[in-house]
Amino acid sequence: MIPYFSYNSITFGPITIQIWGLFVAVGVLLALYLSLKDAKKKNINQDYIWDIFVIMLIGMILGSKSADILFNYNTIKGVEDIIYIYSSGFSFLGGVLLSYIFLYIYAKSKKINIYKILDNLILGAIIALIITRIGCFLVYDHIGKITNLPWGRIYLDGSIRHPVALYHLIGGIVIIVIICYLRKVNLKEGILTLLVILVYIVIRFFSDFVRCTDLYLCDSRYYNLTHSQWLLLLILPFVILKLVKKNKLSKINNN
Repeated sequence: MIPYFSYNSITFGPITIQIWGLFVAVGVLLALYLSLKDAKKKNINQDYIWDIFVIMLIGMILGSKSADILFNYNTIKGVEDIIYIYSSGFSFLGGVLLSYIFLYIYAKSKKINIYKILDNLILGAIIALIITRIGCFLVYDHIGKITNLPWGRIYLDGSIRHPVALYHLIGGIVIIVIICYLRKVNLKEGILTLLVILVYIVIRFFSDFVRCTDLYLCDSRYYNLTHSQWLLLLILPFVILKLVKKNKLSKINNN
């Protein structure tokens, strides 16, 4: 059984650092470092990586905040939850979608191969996600349903709940192992990223079923699915079609 704990901030004299924000910042900076390093190996212009870093960071902030407000409006207590970045919550998928739109527009304007860029970013992105999920676990974010499983986590009210943030963390580690294996295989550009997204969709879709439904802070449900699950279902056909198309092109080129 995992005991209850929640480390929201650390204080150094007059300075208070938010734990979750700290882990997000570390994850993002590490992702940038790995992407720049990989770009150098693959002869990708590092200026593109810097541009994309800024563009996608803006997309993540705007998209994640906007999606959270849109789908969890019932938890918004006032205007401050909309204006201030750290008030209310964030929707990871909302940030990813808007970041991808920004990246797509940028890639088109610069006439660069978006899949080549995505393959360059994917390892750093998943590592950043893992580090962020460590932060989520430490602040006790993503509260789960009540369970009697031996790895359940004790909540404030004494109930034992699924450690959803831990599931996300383990899922991220699984994806890293898959990436490390696939990077050794000669794949057509974009297939690595698409396969990783497909695995993430499966992990995230099923992990959302153990999110809490009995507390005020629980995610809203629409026909028994979270907004994240609905977004994943919308993304899934696109990913599958792209994979099938790229696989066919790869076979044609090999022949």
